[in-house]
Amino acid sequence: MIMHFIYLFLGLALSSTAFAKDIYYGSAPELVNISKETIFRFHKQVRTISQAHRFEIKPADPNDPDYSTLSVRPRFTKGTTKVAFVLSDGSVVTLKLRIVSKKRNTDPFYDLKPKSLLIERSEKNLPVITVMDFMKSMDKDAQIVGYKREVKRKWVSTGKIRGVSAKLLRVYSGKDYKGYVIELRNRYKSKKYEVNVDRLKFRGAPLAIITLVDDEVLLPKGTGKHKTLLKIVAKPTASISDLVLPISVVTSKKDKKI
Repeated sequence: MIMHFIYLFLGLALSSTAFAKDIYYGSAPELVNISKETIFRFHKQVRTISQAHRFEIKPADPNDPDYSTLSVRPRFTKGTTKVAFVLSDGSVVTLKLRIVSKKRNTDPFYDLKPKSLLIERSEKNLPVITVMDFMKSMDKDAQIVGYKREVKRKWVSTGKIRGVSAKLLRVYSGKDYKGYVIELRNRYKSKKYEVNVDRLKFRGAPLAIITLVDDEVLLPKGTGKHKTLLKIVAKPTASISDLVLPISVVTSKKDKKI
């Protein structure tokens, strides 16, 4: 009668996901407090277990030994151990199992899932942003939900144009777009340069989506606006090393050859 009750309890526990706590694992070990028998449910079969001498680990249902659902019971009253579970697909789940007092209220069930599932789920729930809204957010230097903002301070090649320096200030990376904010500066006191955004491109593929520049003309240094910001929204596969900046020297009529 007692054994029947135990099997019935396990059957109800394993068939229910309402009370299971999700743990999304990655490269760093996840801390789990254990005071009593605890059920761990993995998304794959467990092939091997290491450093588990402080615990009794076995299939949760002895009549149906499924090694994706394990019962973990502490052998001691205290202690912390890093236990590595190697799954059938080769992935490793590392847990820092800490034995605590039975008086503490610990979770009896855990679902172990890779963090990639959490990231995929988060991306699906991200709000849709238009390319123009993306550009406006870059222009204001605002945080964009779902996009990583990085400050770079990196020099960008200007090709054969020696008189203009280009410094990458910020990069925005995400699912649908990649954004660049670049400072262009006229270093010469005698030449004027034009920034023609219609000619901006990336080598190898048409990756540029939209480009804006604050000032299309860079005046000679010391005579007016000699620097400007260039903002580029491109496809997520774009690389700054492939960027061809659309800068040219402005030639006056008297300088042109007849």
